Amino acid sequence: MNKRFILLALLLILLAACGPTTAGETAVPAATQPARPSPTSDPSLLNNNNNAPDGQGNATGYPVLPPTLPPATAPDSYPVPTPLPQPADAYPASNVPGAVWVLHAQGEQCVDPSTFKYPTEQDARAGLVAAGITVHSIETISMIVCQACNCPSGVHYRAQIDAADLAKAVALGWLEE
Repeated sequence: MNKRFILLALLLILLAACGPTTAGETAVPAATQPARPSPTSDPSLLNNNNNAPDGQGNATGYPVLPPTLPPATAPDSYPVPTPLPQPADAYPASNVPGAVWVLHAQGEQCVDPSTFKYPTEQDARAGLVAAGITVHSIETISMIVCQACNCPSGVHYRAQIDAADLAKAVALGWLEE
């Protein structure tokens, strides 16, 4: 009985989908004129200035640009606003001429912290100085890293050194920023 019911339902669906429709044919709209003129079909919307400064002579049919207003001025009685204070330099030592920034990860994830090359910022500075590198500034920053073993830790040391010492720093495993 269940198979007969399913077969009957499928047959009814087929007849409903493929049977005649009660709606008549829809009329095709006349192709005499568009309902709303486009910028290229209505000549009154075109800028016919052939000496346009853009060099195109408006051959592409762009609409006329609206007139611009003069800049607004404050009344004479309006007080002049005080200038905003300049923000502090995010990198205070960045104005050292001939210096570059280098990065070094504190270590790797899933590794014993006692095996890190530079466990602290002071150790990182000492390692650079011991290699004969002039360190102008050093800081500890947090970076977004992958969350898996063998990925660097999120803690990185960022040091500003002389550009002449960059090759030495890269040999120690530091990356130029």
